[in-house]
Amino acid sequence: MALFSIRAHSALEHAARAVGVLLVFALASWGFWINSQRQADRLNARFGISDTEHRLSESDRAQIQDAITTLRTKYGLELRVSITLLEPVLPPMDEPTKTLFIGLSPATGKALVVFPPLVEKALGPDLAPQLMNELLPFHMGPGKHWQKGLQLALEQIQSSLAQPSTPAAAPATPVTAAQPAPAANGKDTVHK
Repeated sequence: MALFSIRAHSALEHAARAVGVLLVFALASWGFWINSQRQADRLNARFGISDTEHRLSESDRAQIQDAITTLRTKYGLELRVSITLLEPVLPPMDEPTKTLFIGLSPATGKALVVFPPLVEKALGPDLAPQLMNELLPFHMGPGKHWQKGLQLALEQIQSSLAQPSTPAAAPATPVTAAQPAPAANGKDTVHK
């Protein structure tokens, strides 16, 4: 006896029902695969956040996870964010050539921002020090919200990656006046 049987009155109805059953299985498999991908992205993003002090809210975590996922899918980069009580230290990384690191110590007001060499070259050598020495410490000051500074730093990194700095040595292309297009028949036409 078969695992399941398809009852039909004609061969055409039997084929249509068989295709329908296969379509249901295919859609269920596809839905399972999409859900698995989403869960894997969440787990991978969660591993990119280290919050030893448990100072990040759920919405803060969600924003960081979105940044981790965006950097991974759009640029093939990994992002690691570490919130510590002590001074931030660069941890050992699996792939240092494609991992961006942001370490914060709100208690001490210290920040550490490290870009991979190619990312630093594309964004310019000033972005990481500017984030590390100006933006993040400012938002860790008295009466400020360091979470807002972290959010702004992530936004600035993403917008800078979307429009990387152009090399200064690139020659400017001269702007020329538009030339009239030739007529479709190959002869120039002049309207009076």
